[in-house]
Amino acid sequence: MDDEYRGRRRLIRRFSGKLSTAFILAIPRIYSSVIRCRTMLSTVRRIIKIGERSVGITIPKEWLPVLGLNIGSNVEVSLGPGFITVKPLNVMQPKALLTVKLRAKDIATMSRMIIAGYIEGFDSLIVEGDRGSARKAFYNVAMRLPGAIAMNGKQFTIKISVDELNTSVDEVIASMKTTVETMFELLMEYFSSSDPSNLEQLLKLDDDLDRLHFLGIRTIKRTAFRSPQDALDKMLVIKSLEHIGDCLDRVSSTLLRIQSKISGECKAVFREVFAQVSSYVSKAINSYIEGNIDMAIRILMERENMSQRIFSSTSKCMQAPESMALAHEATVSIYEAAEIAEVATAKLVRYSEEKSISPSQEGKS
Repeated sequence: MDDEYRGRRRLIRRFSGKLSTAFILAIPRIYSSVIRCRTMLSTVRRIIKIGERSVGITIPKEWLPVLGLNIGSNVEVSLGPGFITVKPLNVMQPKALLTVKLRAKDIATMSRMIIAGYIEGFDSLIVEGDRGSARKAFYNVAMRLPGAIAMNGKQFTIKISVDELNTSVDEVIASMKTTVETMFELLMEYFSSSDPSNLEQLLKLDDDLDRLHFLGIRTIKRTAFRSPQDALDKMLVIKSLEHIGDCLDRVSSTLLRIQSKISGECKAVFREVFAQVSSYVSKAINSYIEGNIDMAIRILMERENMSQRIFSSTSKCMQAPESMALAHEATVSIYEAAEIAEVATAKLVRYSEEKSISPSQEGKS
């Protein structure tokens, strides 16, 4: 592919009903040199000539109602580095409802399958088998799945009432950031006061973080067609924030078990360590949200030094295996935060390339 076509271009195109089994989407002729054959659903299409300055591809008719489109609907055609994306500008009809049937031998496995069905974007989960077991499996995870409701009927059915198209993933990420910061504050308050209620509150906040995580991933799965690369970036950030929350959850559970065994001196050491980790995590998230590449690069350069400082600072408190576990979780949080900074860096570099490199001429239909 020529360098001049590496930048992303966007045009508005309209569907026309010229064929009996398909719709034609006209695209500028200069795009034809960069179209690549990719597996999308289960079809491969051939480029056809429909004008002096345009070529076209056909789209199966049955695809249109899935996205709420009709003849005359406007879509945005985006030219990216090695691919073309076609996405609706708006939705005129309700989304298609997706249903899946679930069956498992035990309640724990069924609970995990319910979570998986939620994340994958299904609107209705039919749990087959014993109704009592199905109900237990659902209520084990119901509080972590926003919009999940158990319905009456012959089979135990879970309806998911979430408007993904109007859910802002950026707002989900911002809420996860606030939750993680509050979890760090509660942890450091425990190290200062030795009050176990701070750890108990932290564990409850991890449930809130799980809810945001599942909602964010579900929304991304249902709306990734808008911008696949941005969707991948956001998914990586959400997963890293969720992993950091899991680290703090494990730290809290460990401290609740050994709180009488850890000395006041070691509590002060770990308070300082997690204060540094909290600052590092906050900067990493801000580098992504604010689009600050300088901050993101500084975060990445500090990663190894931060890890070394954690183990050198806590070395005198390593007599117990539990203390080693605390240091390990602090280090894992550092690397998860660095992952967010890597996403921020890659995103900003990609946007810079797309902005500076563009086709030399504008296509017209």
